[in-house]
Amino acid sequence: MTWKTFFDFSTMAHRHLVFVYVGVWTLQGGYLAWTAYNWRKIRSPRA
Repeated sequence: MTWKTFFDFSTMAHRHLVFVYVGVWTLQGGYLAWTAYNWRKIRSPRA
């Protein structure tokens, strides 16, 4: 599999696969950012 075949939008199946991958990566990135933000709030020193 090459980058050209991975980003091949010629068929509906390929298009769907790329959009699903992008969606999953977006959700995982958002969850990672949310977790890091909340972890930082908890770990910050309380005055």
